[in-house]
Amino acid sequence: MNGRMRFILPFGAILFVLVLYSAYWFYASTQIRSAVEDWVADQEAAGYVIEREALTVSGFPYRFQITFREPRITAPRSDGGWHAELSSLQAHAVPYDLSHWIVRFGGPAFLADLNAPGSRLELQASDARVSLVYDENGATSRVGAELANLTVLTRAGDPPDIRSIGALYLNGVVSTDNTLRVRGLVENVVAAPGVLGHDVERAFGDTLAMARVEFTVTEWSALARNADSLAWSQAGGRLDITDAGLQWGPADLTAVGEFTVDRMARPDGRLSLRVTDPDTLAEALVEAGLIPEQNSEALRVAAMMAPRGPEGVSLPFRIRDGGVYLGPARLGGLEN
Repeated sequence: MNGRMRFILPFGAILFVLVLYSAYWFYASTQIRSAVEDWVADQEAAGYVIEREALTVSGFPYRFQITFREPRITAPRSDGGWHAELSSLQAHAVPYDLSHWIVRFGGPAFLADLNAPGSRLELQASDARVSLVYDENGATSRVGAELANLTVLTRAGDPPDIRSIGALYLNGVVSTDNTLRVRGLVENVVAAPGVLGHDVERAFGDTLAMARVEFTVTEWSALARNADSLAWSQAGGRLDITDAGLQWGPADLTAVGEFTVDRMARPDGRLSLRVTDPDTLAEALVEAGLIPEQNSEALRVAAMMAPRGPEGVSLPFRIRDGGVYLGPARLGGLEN
């Protein structure tokens, strides 16, 4: 009898744990479904219209997976006035960490602008996901996004400025000192025909090879509260760019700098640009019509006198009083 009990007890314990876990999973899935339905009701009360063929919670036993099948979402005009249709919308989390959810968008997706009747875009991507992490109070503390091989087809209406994106990565976190920290990278962005203008496209091409940025926004709550940039600036808010890079045709740049806004809510600040080949860049800017030809010589002289390092020549990029300057050359104004 004792030998038989020693054989049975481990299996009984395993079975007991499985029963407890199954009960927890099905109870939690019911709570999750209820929370999702409450969220949908809150959005509809705010003016959104959310329709779907089905809402399911699955994934037992390894995860919780929420699936909206063929969702159709219409935003009120106060929030942009758009309409989206997707094949599916899924969110999943592991049972031991319900504070971290990964949301996947199933394509193709169709997007319409209600402010431009008749418009309709088709979006296809091999991967499109958003990662959300919540704190103990239920507020979003970290957000990330990944997008791969996005193509945009215009089915009706005016085409957008971008035809395709090779890859996009974005990560943001709000730290305990009320600072938003963001890191982003985008590769192989192809502009739609006619967006750049003939001279710009001839000088730089229609494809942005790479752009990256790392920045922090201090006094984040003052900006996030009402999106009031003046109140944010008055609270001491500042955008600090700790690293940035751009590769677009003859433009091969890296930069650091800081910005805020002036009394007229216009950007105000400067970047320290490191230009790999300032002469080629100056010629391209003139060819594209971005700076007058008479300013190109001043830009070349400034590049000759500027400090040189392993990453190229350092030049100041400034936005001041509504004007945009690269070195001594004025590129234009923000009002243009």
